[in-house]
Amino acid sequence: MQWVKVAVCALMVSSWAPFASAAENPYAMIEGVSEDLLGVIRANAQHMNSDPQRYYGAVEQVLTPVVDFDFIARGVMGRYAKQATAAQRARFSETFRQDLISTFARGVATFGDMDVRVVNPGSAPSGKRVNVLQEVRSKEGITKVSYTLVRNRSGQWKLINVILNGVNLGKTFRSQFAQSMQTHGDIDKVIANWSADHVADQVG
Repeated sequence: MQWVKVAVCALMVSSWAPFASAAENPYAMIEGVSEDLLGVIRANAQHMNSDPQRYYGAVEQVLTPVVDFDFIARGVMGRYAKQATAAQRARFSETFRQDLISTFARGVATFGDMDVRVVNPGSAPSGKRVNVLQEVRSKEGITKVSYTLVRNRSGQWKLINVILNGVNLGKTFRSQFAQSMQTHGDIDKVIANWSADHVADQVG
């Protein structure tokens, strides 16, 4: 589950974007909120065992406004998204969001002492898509994380993918969905049996 600890910290760094200026470039945005992220972990991880839903809710509150879960979930479904009904796509997006948040929250609960550094800071990009690279330093060593962010019509940067030490998490989840379709042969059954822990075990 080590990738979960690192990736969720990385994801949550991006998640504070709504509180930053919409005009702020994504490099400065991510770099500037790292300390705030650690404060969130330290303040809420204590509730992991006594009141896990409270802890999950704190994580969800900072992730949901900036991570484009609908976009990611549709990508995870891959070619099966066209076969699914609108209701199935919406249900998988919600299942994916809730499961990913709880998986990440559990993984990061005791991981409040990391050091995060943006390694490719630049000026505000003129385009709508950018990759932001980071090094996450912890007791276990250095982990390289690459975020893909896109700018929506409101000018906000939204996170749509993470590449962790060369492992594309979006593609890994998509492979999991496809394998589940081969196993169950039914989208509803795939949704009912979905768990991000499977990918955590594969990557970790």
